[in-house]
Amino acid sequence: MDIFKIIAVGVVGGILSITVKQYRKEYGLLVGLASVLVILFFTLGTLETAIGQISLITEKSGVDTRYFSAVIKVVGVAYITQFGAEILRDGGEGAIALKVEMAGKVFILGLTIPIITEFLEVCINALSAV
Repeated sequence: MDIFKIIAVGVVGGILSITVKQYRKEYGLLVGLASVLVILFFTLGTLETAIGQISLITEKSGVDTRYFSAVIKVVGVAYITQFGAEILRDGGEGAIALKVEMAGKVFILGLTIPIITEFLEVCINALSAV
């Protein structure tokens, strides 16, 4: 199973990163980043399968694919933002990590505005009909 590979890469990468940080802090961060990239590579196949299945379910249900697309984008922005912020924290840049998280939240708001607008229009139309 891929999860065992991911755990092995994480443990080995973590040990290497801690060891290298003792001598050169910047190289320790690079070792950690390389480990994370390998882990992300191992998860891409599973992620692709999950998105394909969700897309198939969305098509069969008749739900507008714009909603599915928006949800996938929001989840993607959230994961990427968290990933970037954690790397910054690992590098000792907590203040920049907070700004990255704030920017991610702003992007998520921007991605959801069309859905919120459409929802409010439906509510207004429903109240007008009463």
